[in-house]
Amino acid sequence: MNLLILPLLPFLTIFTLTTAHPTDPITAALNTAHNAASSIIQNTNANFPHSLPMMCSPTGANYCNLGIATYAPSGNVKLREMYVYDRSCRGLGATPLSSDKGHLSVHSLLPWTVEVDVTGGGNKPDGYFWYAGRKTDLGRRMVCGECKGLRDWECCRVAFDCR
Repeated sequence: MNLLILPLLPFLTIFTLTTAHPTDPITAALNTAHNAASSIIQNTNANFPHSLPMMCSPTGANYCNLGIATYAPSGNVKLREMYVYDRSCRGLGATPLSSDKGHLSVHSLLPWTVEVDVTGGGNKPDGYFWYAGRKTDLGRRMVCGECKGLRDWECCRVAFDCR
């Protein structure tokens, strides 16, 4: 019996090597979206970050991050950028808000939009957002700090249930 398998061994080895680790389609889609979002942001005007700023901390299963970057030269809020990250901090989507306050639907690779209502707050935004029927408060739940490498930008993040 071993003699029958021996001639097939090179074929089986090649077959095993080529099929051992197929590409995960979700990971491939997330990587594509991250690259596309980064490219779009890099091609916008000079006041926007030149790459997705890191406003994320890795989370557990079923949790994502909403990041809000606020551009406020001289303390006056000029615009905000909203970012959605998956649990591994890969960018899933980004949308600008050209004022201090307002409502914004952030489109991403998640099944539903993230509905953000910013009511003010300066560098640390106040308000709330909804995802899949669940409300999350901004402000007191957000972790904020200076955006690395970006002058006059403040970066904040908050984790949310993204099931």
